[in-house]
Amino acid sequence: MRPRSRYAVIGLATAAALAVSFLLFRPRPTRLRITPRAGDDTVVVNQKRPTRLGVWVLDQYGLRLRSHADVQYRWIAGDTLTVSSSGDVRCDDRRDAVVRATFGRLARQFALRCRPVVWIEAPTWLDLVVGDSTRDLSFVAHGPDGRPVTELRGSVTLANPSIVAAEGTTIRPRGPGMAVALVEIGNAQARIPIVVYQRVTSFLDNSPLMAMPVSLARGDTIEVPLPKAAFRVTYFSKDPSAPPPTIELKGDGSCAQGDGVRPRRIEDGEYAKYCLTGIDARMIIAHGAGGAERVTGVVAIRRM
Repeated sequence: MRPRSRYAVIGLATAAALAVSFLLFRPRPTRLRITPRAGDDTVVVNQKRPTRLGVWVLDQYGLRLRSHADVQYRWIAGDTLTVSSSGDVRCDDRRDAVVRATFGRLARQFALRCRPVVWIEAPTWLDLVVGDSTRDLSFVAHGPDGRPVTELRGSVTLANPSIVAAEGTTIRPRGPGMAVALVEIGNAQARIPIVVYQRVTSFLDNSPLMAMPVSLARGDTIEVPLPKAAFRVTYFSKDPSAPPPTIELKGDGSCAQGDGVRPRRIEDGEYAKYCLTGIDARMIIAHGAGGAERVTGVVAIRRM
């Protein structure tokens, strides 16, 4: 065989080997997967507006192969729902159904839970102290019937992550300042202002946001010097069920429930007052002879 013919045979053999390898290893659809955000076998829909369901087509390597637009959907069982072939569904109220998704020869059934959220009940604000441990962001989502919704798919966004860090609905104070947590679920959203105080041992510090831990046994009284300033003083207990100690102003100054301009409704269990102090003003914090054996909490000052 002449050399040129031998090279031609080798080239044909190489091309054939490459073609076989391509056929063997090229990505091909092998299974359907409910989108990671939804869960393994359940899709929760919190929107009232029309929503498109999502199922991924994965190849043999576990990678997403094609758009969910190529998957066909059909209602199978449970509460009656209109599900289009492309996966569009509208959840006006609480319903539970079973939906079947197909792509060629691949098929998968999953539970569809309609849990529409129309409004979110959230606290007026949240007080934290630098160095505190993580804390769950407290809010309650409500459906069209007014009942709480516990199966939620949404997001929490922080306007200033240098002050508060978030992972899901768990938050952690990072530095003193003010931030806002935006909670978005379904068609509803809520903004929760967050105040993070700097831990101090004296309120004569120049910081705009100061927090001093206090712990008093029955009959204890402490006297804390105050700066000459306008500020809001707040007490929050380590035990939400425990009543606050008695907090009074002594010396030059006065305090009122409000912001210095108008009265403000005080939430149940909350202690917050606006104060204007002069020279030689002091805060008297006392725990009476009755009640809990000890009260433990934080007295915080926010300069206005």
